[in-house]
Amino acid sequence: MADDFEKAVLFSFDQTGSVSAELKQQAQGYLASLKASPQCWDLCLGRFDASSYVEVKFWCIQTLHELVKSSYPQLQPTAQLQVKQALIAFGSQRPQLPTFLRNKVAQTVVAIAAYEYPDVWPSFFHDIIGTLAQGAGAVDLFCRILVSVDEDIVSLEVPRSADEAKRSMHFKDSMRDNSLTEISEAWYQVVGSYRASDPDLAAFMLETLQRYVHWVDIGLVANNTFVPLLFGVLSSPNEHIRGAAADVLTEIVSKRMEAVPKLTLIQQLGVVPVCARWQTGLPSVDEEPELAVKYAKLLATLANEVTLLYWLMLVLEAWKKVENSVVSMVAVGLAVDEEASAEASAACTAAGTLLDQLFPAVLAALRTGNDEIAAAAVPFLLSYVTRLKAVQKRMSGALPPEQAQHVPAILAALAACARFADDSAAYEAEASTATERVAAAEEESAVSDRRQDLFTLFKNTAKLVPHEAYAFVGGKLSAALSSGAAAWQDVELAVSLLYQLGEGAPDEAIKPGSGALAQLAAGVMQAEPPSAKHRLVALALLETYVRYWKVLQQSQQYIPQVVSRFLDEHGMAHPSQAVSKRACYLLCRLAKYLRSQLRPLLPDILQSLQPHLARIASTPSPELAASKSTGAAGGKGALAGMASAVDDRLYAFEAAGLLVGQEEVPAAEQRAWVAALLQPLVAQLDSNLRLATDGAAVPLGTPPPAHLIQQALEAVTRISKSFNVKLCTEARPELGALFIGALNSAIAIPRQLPTNKALRARFISFLHRMVEALGPAVLPYLPPALEVLLHADADAQDLQDVLALLNQLMVRFKGALAPLMQASRGLAEEVFPVIGARVHSGPQALLPADWDWSGAKAQPSGAPGTPASPAGRAAGAGPGGSQAFVAPALGSTEDTRERAELQRQYYSFLHSLANNELTGALLRAPPGTLDAALGALMRGATTHVDSAVRKVCIQVFERLATEWVGPQQQEEAIPGFREYIMKQFGGEVCLEGLVSSGVDIRDAAAISLLTEVSLSLKLVHEKCGQPFLAHLMGTVLPRMGWPPAAQEQLILHITQSDSKQLKDFLKAALQQLRSSNSPVR
Repeated sequence: MADDFEKAVLFSFDQTGSVSAELKQQAQGYLASLKASPQCWDLCLGRFDASSYVEVKFWCIQTLHELVKSSYPQLQPTAQLQVKQALIAFGSQRPQLPTFLRNKVAQTVVAIAAYEYPDVWPSFFHDIIGTLAQGAGAVDLFCRILVSVDEDIVSLEVPRSADEAKRSMHFKDSMRDNSLTEISEAWYQVVGSYRASDPDLAAFMLETLQRYVHWVDIGLVANNTFVPLLFGVLSSPNEHIRGAAADVLTEIVSKRMEAVPKLTLIQQLGVVPVCARWQTGLPSVDEEPELAVKYAKLLATLANEVTLLYWLMLVLEAWKKVENSVVSMVAVGLAVDEEASAEASAACTAAGTLLDQLFPAVLAALRTGNDEIAAAAVPFLLSYVTRLKAVQKRMSGALPPEQAQHVPAILAALAACARFADDSAAYEAEASTATERVAAAEEESAVSDRRQDLFTLFKNTAKLVPHEAYAFVGGKLSAALSSGAAAWQDVELAVSLLYQLGEGAPDEAIKPGSGALAQLAAGVMQAEPPSAKHRLVALALLETYVRYWKVLQQSQQYIPQVVSRFLDEHGMAHPSQAVSKRACYLLCRLAKYLRSQLRPLLPDILQSLQPHLARIASTPSPELAASKSTGAAGGKGALAGMASAVDDRLYAFEAAGLLVGQEEVPAAEQRAWVAALLQPLVAQLDSNLRLATDGAAVPLGTPPPAHLIQQALEAVTRISKSFNVKLCTEARPELGALFIGALNSAIAIPRQLPTNKALRARFISFLHRMVEALGPAVLPYLPPALEVLLHADADAQDLQDVLALLNQLMVRFKGALAPLMQASRGLAEEVFPVIGARVHSGPQALLPADWDWSGAKAQPSGAPGTPASPAGRAAGAGPGGSQAFVAPALGSTEDTRERAELQRQYYSFLHSLANNELTGALLRAPPGTLDAALGALMRGATTHVDSAVRKVCIQVFERLATEWVGPQQQEEAIPGFREYIMKQFGGEVCLEGLVSSGVDIRDAAAISLLTEVSLSLKLVHEKCGQPFLAHLMGTVLPRMGWPPAAQEQLILHITQSDSKQLKDFLKAALQQLRSSNSPVR
């Protein structure tokens, strides 16, 4: 039964909730008092040995470890000796102690050794080794001590302080001088003694040894006694010990050494003949795949090291030839003597022989198709091929025969590794069960991941010997396409390899008629491959047709057959949704490339396409139904939020638009086809809009009316992409009339379904497209649309989207938009006042008076530009130059972020008004609206954390000053605006706001802001003259604390220097402020 001490420990560790918080706190206080006792070490030793509770043992050893780390030197020598002896005795209790306790005991012993070895306890390792005769428990402790020494003291992978690094180096050097020979003998004895009786313990010893190979003298482990032991272990029936031996050999092979000694070591190890025997397959690849991965890693490491040695010796040999044939290099100390040259030549030959022996085994490992084995082999081949490319470049395009012989085998092995397995779970068209679908998806994902490196390597290898690579792929295609019994895996692989070779292929290879790849592609286009309807084969074929579109461009006899495959059961009619969707997208790409070549087939294509278009329009994608479009997508409004909900099948409508939108199509035929495309969509839009408005029940299995509306609207948008203003309004206005009809129907969407954000977003996107297709013809239809979009309940996100649309309109139409901006039909007020009211006025204002115009609170915590950074201090900078600090926000809510994006969009809207001949809309606005807008621009220009935003605000003021302030004193569009520009803009924004905001001049955006400020200062001087300079000298600069000399310099630059010199002066002033945190001198 537990005593009070044990109860206290058990209570403190309780996680069941059965111990009250008060009782647990009392227990923890009691244990803390024991820890403070001078005899705590004695208590821990006694209770660790005596207690039967694992929790008590853990508390004791953990407390003892803490004591050793903090105050071991203060213990009496007798106490220190007792602790060491007891710990070694505890650690030897292998069967009785759980693993985590044995680890903690070892860590505590090593913590003592960190203090005492080698100065106080020089026999540390000798003492531990001396206990090995006690049996498996002592051996286990020895292994764990060596692991802890590596992790806690000598490993270079663990970050350490300077003092810790110094102690680590001293400990390691002492091991080299005093202990490693004895330790290595212990390694050998333990592995030899336990390899049969306790192979897991022997494997643990080898795993421990593996940690030390990279820094001990290689002769301690790579010698005539240890290496035979390792090879003997490789034949052990125990998988664990064989894998550990393979890992040790891998570490020995990869150890850093001089080239010739390293080659000698590899030869003496005898590991190459062993690995070379694996050319028929890795041992245990099916029964013990994890062990096979270790063998593959050993094989790949060995091959990589031999290859590196080969190239090093080859370079040294070539260096000697250069020296002898070009110029003597003795004078510069780069000469290679005859003996070194001969040694390099012999070593090069030897390394080449070893590599030839290993290469078949490496390729055999790759052909296993195991992902982990391939992951071990591929890096070596990537490195090898990279070196071959360098050799080929130095040898003017030729490869040495000894290297060229490996290239075909590399191509074959890569292809074998990239092939789907014979027992692949990939189904043909549709999965019969969810389990089948999941299994296929997992396998296809794994193959796709594996192929990324394999295909990259295949293409790089093919570039070394392109003709051989083309012949190899041609052979694969011939075997796959000529045999009706070919497996779908072979067909898919052959077509995929052809697709890969087409990426970045040289022009001569894809030249129709004579190019090797063009001929292969033409063969695929003509053939009816077996398994062509398997979804993976169908996808590979469709992708390949599009990649080799230039072949179709020149060899148009293949076009009808290829296009039919996009439209029939091989493509858009395929039962697999993935194939059907991809076929729509790829047909669109093909139509972009071959518009003129497809024109003769236009009637047949459109006739075949019509059923697909009708099906797509009437069956919105399931992803669309599942999506929850809130419009929150990285601050880009509802439009971005809908991006993920777009149905890829709609590319079919875009393809149709590309084909019928060509000017070369006869007018009557073109109008008929456009009408045939648009009228069903408009009818679907109108009918479902009535259903949605009435709120009628939808039959089970029928898509919701809103989804059908959205599908139809997006389809019209896709079709319109290929139509331009000239075609729709000048050359063939009857086409424009068809699109205007669609626009008339679409305008009703936001009016009748104002709360549906998804439809609102689609409608705005549609308007953007109509602007591009119809040009000025769309303007009369905009007022009713804007009236609905600017409804009183529009939130920040809604208003962002409208402002983006208005920006497009202003940039596109400029002054032609003025009537709309002045008195829009259907709007009781002007557009600008309505927007200003939604932004600034009333209880529903989106950016009210207390809004943080600096943008600091909308920044994520710790992001650049928050008030914690120099730029962020602008948030609290007052016009008088004080550095009022605003605490950074803990994080931005979604609402705050959306409003911050609205603020940016609002500034862009005002910028577009000012710079597109539309400032009259500002002049005609009610005084309160204009004042609010100017105030928002002032705050943004003075305090915003983003220099780019400040620059936009300043540019608006520049434009207003240019247009509204004339050369004469009385000439100003608004009374008092000249003084406003002089004092508020020229003084507060351009100087006080700039200096007080802590602009980081190392930032490119800040330098651009300085340039704009310089232009503004000179503009204000041009408009206001001497009164502006007097205002600066009499009010602004003294308030900023600038001395008279600095004031005079600034005035001189404003009046006489160019804007670049003024910018440089301001930059220097900011640098001085940054470095000294004092006024400019």
